[in-house]
Order: sequence, then structure tokens, then C-alpha cells
Amino acid sequence: MNVSALVARCCCILGLAASLSMAQDQVQGIAADDAAMLAAINKARSTIKQFFDAFAHPQPGQKAFLVKVAFTEDGQVEHIWLADLDFSAAKPKGVIANEPQLKKLRFKQTVQFDPAHISDWMYIDHDKVVGAYTTRVLRERMSPEERKKFDLEAPYTF
Repeated sequence: MNVSALVARCCCILGLAASLSMAQDQVQGIAADDAAMLAAINKARSTIKQFFDAFAHPQPGQKAFLVKVAFTEDGQVEHIWLADLDFSAAKPKGVIANEPQLKKLRFKQTVQFDPAHISDWMYIDHDKVVGAYTTRVLRERMSPEERKKFDLEAPYTF
């Protein structure tokens, strides 16, 4: 196994570990016109170059690279975190890192996705999350008790 493949596998393991707390989260319904969530998605999309730069050339302490992608099934849209990212093919792919509600998808399933459907991104830099704009919106909407529990369970800090 070459060094790049080994690094990719390590990133997969770390990415799935970082997303375990996400896998336990309940899916939250968000209105399609939710201003704060739309602003978070726009921020993620406008800063995606930062993610790709770090993903292509991770610095020491940077790990667990994930993207959140919108999937549609029977008119239902769900934004799902993907880990173990592979952008080497014409159509990128990743591993589902949280429990989806869409019937045709499952936790830890490898899926192809359209990069135009990326709605968020994140990675860990020295145990601090970078990106995760939609998660930040949801975190801010939590009660103090819920936020404390979320922060204790997350393998990173905000």
C-alpha cells in the first residue's frame, strides 16, 4: 500500500470517528426557506476552496475531512455527512457518516455524489472543527443542556 492510500485510509477512520456523534443525532426537519440555514449553506459553498486546499494538502493536526451532501428520494431532501472522500474519479464518492432517513441509503454505505450538491464541509484542525456551518446553526438552536451534551460527545471543539 502506498503512502497516499495509507493516509486516505487513516483519514477515513478518523472521519468516521469524528462523525460518530453525528450518527447518533436525530434528523431535524428544517424549512427550505430557513434564513440561517441558507446563510450557512451559502457560507460553506463560498468557502469550499479552503476545504479542498486542506483536503489536498493536509497540515499536521488536520484530519477527519467530511462533506455534507443533499440527497433526494421521492421528493424528500436530506443533507447527509460523507467521510472517506474520494475525488479521484469523474464522480466523487464518500461513505455515509450519519444514519440517513432516506430509505435507499444506509450508515457506512459508499455513495457517489454530485459536488454541486455539497451543502457543508468540515475538518478537524488540532481538535477544533473548521467549517461545519450548518452544524453551528443547529448547535446554536440547542438548549444550554443539549449543547453541553453535544459538546461533551463530540470528538472536537467549536
